[in-house]
Amino acid sequence: MKIRSLHLAILLLLQLPLYAQKARDIRAYKERATQVRNEVWEWDIPAFLYGVKAKIDTTSSAIVVARHVDVKASSSRKMKNLGNSIRVERGKDLFYSNTFREMVKINDKAALEEYSQFSFRKFKNLNSYFHRGLATTIMGVRIIKPNGSIREVNVDEEVVNEQENGREKSKLAIPDLQVGDLIDYFVRVEEQKDVNSPVDDQMFVLGDDKPILQYSVHAEISDKYFVRYRTSNGAPDFIVKKDDDGAVFDLLIRNIPNLPVGLWMSPYRQIPMIRMSIAFGTRTEEGQVAGEIRKNPNAMEAKNVLLKEAQLTDKYFATLPSLAELKFQVKNLLDKYETNMHDEIPEDSLSFYAYYAFRYLAFYSVNASDKIVVGKSRNYSTPNNRRFLGYLYQVMQNLNIPVEYVFVVSRYGPGQNDFLTGSDYEIMLRTKTAKPVYITADGVFSNCSDLSSEYEGQKAPAIELKKSKRQYNEVGAFKDIEIGVSKPEQNAKTEQIAIAFDDNMQLLKMKRKTSIKGYLRSDEQKRLLRFEDYYEAERLALGIEKSFMEEFADSKRNRSLAEEYTSAFEKARTEQKDDFMDEIQEQFDIKPKDLIEYKIEKMGLRHTDPDLVYHTTFTLDGLVKKAGNNYILNAGKLIGEQLQIKPEQRNRKVDVYQPFARTFEYQIELTIPKGYTLEGVDKLNKSVDNECASFTVTSTVADGKLQLKVRKVYKHNFEPVAKWESLLQVLDAAVDFGNQKLLLKKA
Repeated sequence: MKIRSLHLAILLLLQLPLYAQKARDIRAYKERATQVRNEVWEWDIPAFLYGVKAKIDTTSSAIVVARHVDVKASSSRKMKNLGNSIRVERGKDLFYSNTFREMVKINDKAALEEYSQFSFRKFKNLNSYFHRGLATTIMGVRIIKPNGSIREVNVDEEVVNEQENGREKSKLAIPDLQVGDLIDYFVRVEEQKDVNSPVDDQMFVLGDDKPILQYSVHAEISDKYFVRYRTSNGAPDFIVKKDDDGAVFDLLIRNIPNLPVGLWMSPYRQIPMIRMSIAFGTRTEEGQVAGEIRKNPNAMEAKNVLLKEAQLTDKYFATLPSLAELKFQVKNLLDKYETNMHDEIPEDSLSFYAYYAFRYLAFYSVNASDKIVVGKSRNYSTPNNRRFLGYLYQVMQNLNIPVEYVFVVSRYGPGQNDFLTGSDYEIMLRTKTAKPVYITADGVFSNCSDLSSEYEGQKAPAIELKKSKRQYNEVGAFKDIEIGVSKPEQNAKTEQIAIAFDDNMQLLKMKRKTSIKGYLRSDEQKRLLRFEDYYEAERLALGIEKSFMEEFADSKRNRSLAEEYTSAFEKARTEQKDDFMDEIQEQFDIKPKDLIEYKIEKMGLRHTDPDLVYHTTFTLDGLVKKAGNNYILNAGKLIGEQLQIKPEQRNRKVDVYQPFARTFEYQIELTIPKGYTLEGVDKLNKSVDNECASFTVTSTVADGKLQLKVRKVYKHNFEPVAKWESLLQVLDAAVDFGNQKLLLKKA
């Protein structure tokens, strides 16, 4: 007892300095936060004062009266000498801060809901700002009433935590915000860095879904840094001035119109913006010189960066100690497959088998030391793309599969001619076989040869690195390849639905078979599949004799683990029912009254059997209403909700970036209750077909049943704005069908 008490006392003594340090940190943070808030609220920027005093147009849901971004990358010593009360940490020679401030006029309930409580993710999205490290974050919020009175929100007290998709998210509640108010807020990130710490890339996006009356930027960057920046999509240039410490960048723009950023846009390619990369010091091998400002780097500079990245990636992974073991495990799996399945892997299929063996090791195999994760959350595991493909490149080479690096840009990222840094590109692999196979690393269910839809139609430089040390890899060795574009029938969702009324004519019983292929498949795989099932399927497909459960059960040391996994599997299976309920509710916008049956028929795990197929039987309430002796059926809702274009989105002035070409098809058989007839069936029939899309409905009534076939097709992944009206015709036709009703008339 004495020993235990002494041990506890020592622990408490050890913890006291930690508590004291924490208290000091809290006091220092509060002092600094107060200083920063006073500084920001006193900024001499007329637009923020104008917003408080002036009458502002109320035709938009919300208006950004003023938006300002302030960036500083300087020496800690200079900041201290300026009287900013920044405590310089030992070994931290550089100071970085980014302040984003915005004043918004709230004009209706939709804007009020958006700003009354919003997650910290919103700050990031509004600023288009990505922070890579630990830093001090300081926020400030003020509410300005129409009479000019100002109330500052106590940010520290109004932060709430909520669950979102199983994860805790911090949100900031803004009490007493009302329509007609102005919300004036900022978020600042401050960080002291050593000379090897990267500075966040900056992105100034000159557009939003709200009109912006004034957008301004002020950046002070020390001549200790190398600055590379690019103006895109017609963005104006900075006014750049030199001072004793470095360079000052200023930008001022007024009256920026709103854009449909939430509807089929590629902001990097359609919104004027300036992107900036800030790197410390002179690095000759990387082509950077401290104090230099380089605007709009050329294509040759991009190729040099990509070549160095490919060489460094190859060299790094080729020398990792873990690579030898990984090569052995993949080769061992392939050898066991041939032995246990009594089947030799064809040479033209080796890359596929190698990929699936590698995917199994990355996502499916289980070790006794692993944390038990067998529910839906496991399905959302994503690899570090460069790490995954860096290892796989070496594995492929070890199996004598010729392979090359492909550097591809996303349709939703900067274009190939808008290069700024190597991070603009993502890596893919491409086999140099008779029929080339593209390989990416999207996640647990990626088939070999699956590509992300965001790469479709993009030109991409590819290079096969030379193996001999005597051979030199050169920029001229790059060749441009073009990624293909899928057809609408390759990305399809098809449903067969048999519908019957219950005895009370209130509930609809739906027996549904859903088949999903192509890019539409992934989201539902992640939501609906369970590890127990897809692990077992892949184990058998690879010819692995024993499951990890059997191995655990045979081991005295790990026998209890088998029982724990069995319990976890049962819990995951229970949660799977809720996920099927969510899938139904998402489609029909109605929570099912009862889910009677749900079953996965095909999981779509391999390119040889790529479709996801599942069955559900459920009841829905709310689609039938009594009208005297008759009933009204919301027939248009039988295929689920349709995309409705908002009034402010109809007058579009930018091209249309759709996710991919796709097809939705519904084959519905509705049993008409005895003693009733259907009226209004002829009004269901539609046919709108143009160069962009189509929406067709055909219906017949025979033998007491309504046969309804609905087909909606988006023919391309991109449409020029000149064809927007054609696309609108189809979208409107689908919405019109969604509003159609049938009368069940008592005979």
